[in-house]
Amino acid sequence: MFAVSERRRTSQVVRLAPGVRVRGSIAYVPRRDHFFALDARHEAVLRRRTGDDEAIRTLAELGICDTEPATPRRAFFGRSVVGHLAALPAVTEPLVVNCFSTAFCPLRCRYCHADDLMTPGYREREDDRGLDRVLRVAGATPAMVGVVTGGEPLARAERTERLVERLAATGKAVVLDTSGVGDFSRIVPLLQRHHVHVRVSLDSADQAVNDALRPANRQFVPPGTSSAVYARDAIRRAVRAGVPCSVQTVVTRRNGDLPGLLALRDQVADLGVTTWVLHVVVPVGKAADPRRADLLAPEGVHGVVEELVRRSAADGVAMDIRLTSTHRAPNSTLLISADGELAVEDVINGGKRTFRLPRVGARAAVLRHFREHVDLTGHASRYLNGSLAPFENATGATLPRG
Repeated sequence: MFAVSERRRTSQVVRLAPGVRVRGSIAYVPRRDHFFALDARHEAVLRRRTGDDEAIRTLAELGICDTEPATPRRAFFGRSVVGHLAALPAVTEPLVVNCFSTAFCPLRCRYCHADDLMTPGYREREDDRGLDRVLRVAGATPAMVGVVTGGEPLARAERTERLVERLAATGKAVVLDTSGVGDFSRIVPLLQRHHVHVRVSLDSADQAVNDALRPANRQFVPPGTSSAVYARDAIRRAVRAGVPCSVQTVVTRRNGDLPGLLALRDQVADLGVTTWVLHVVVPVGKAADPRRADLLAPEGVHGVVEELVRRSAADGVAMDIRLTSTHRAPNSTLLISADGELAVEDVINGGKRTFRLPRVGARAAVLRHFREHVDLTGHASRYLNGSLAPFENATGATLPRG
């Protein structure tokens, strides 16, 4: 807890909000699953040097800090810079590491970007030794956030449980990526215990459209399994349990029309979700296959999404809506395969480059590969949404505190 002692400047008591991580001028808010870059004025508040009512109110509206008396949280629409910065902060350590709990997946998403890390070879050698390597490398990676992904984490719940425990034990904020296909209720107590943020993938309010983009993998689930039904059920269970939950949508030619996105927005709001993230599909993984060129979003899709945001702001929708910058930062992620390899994107040849790490000196090896093989500017841009546009006070409706 920290208090602003200059009472002539502010009468509010200020403390970091629960679970918020801060590294230099970058803050991460787990409930919103969002990174913010702070200018000197707002960073100073968090460093206890000074404070003023306007800066404190902005930080509190974003959920970075709490105040007494309480300041209402406000919805925002994709802004990641608090104040004014001439450039995004320099990054020398990863903000996020994506950890595969398993290479098994009950779906065959048409645009899957990580299918090369889910080949039969990975599935065949998925054993306890591989999981031990995943846990070791995940623990050695100095990221602010650890994302448990796959594959589908619910497909191998016992591995997911161990990975969540490991990430939390090393001080990281933990996020779970899931389709919802599986026994979501099994892991709800774990999510509550470690304050995990859950991202559920849902691409359309129209079940047929969603299931065509995210069809069932008949090797692992019965024919007719609906990814939309499972996703909505997982969202309801998370919201009911008080687990922070967001919906993520991959925008393609098949679901990128404004009426369809507005319908999905309304469905997400009706489910009780207050964070919605949109990723415009990029030509990597399956989406890089020339035979799937008709999947790529049409030119002008960003204008459609911007209109969606404008309408939502004008309507006072109580929801954070964020458009990521994945299309502008192709070599920006750090991953750990289900076999414990460190993986980065291979932009020239497609797919991923993988590295085995030593048992001794794993942290140093992670940082070396991160700094040599990942676009550090792109990494910052990816998670700060690639924009220097500042957050504007009260750009959205008041959100429930949760």
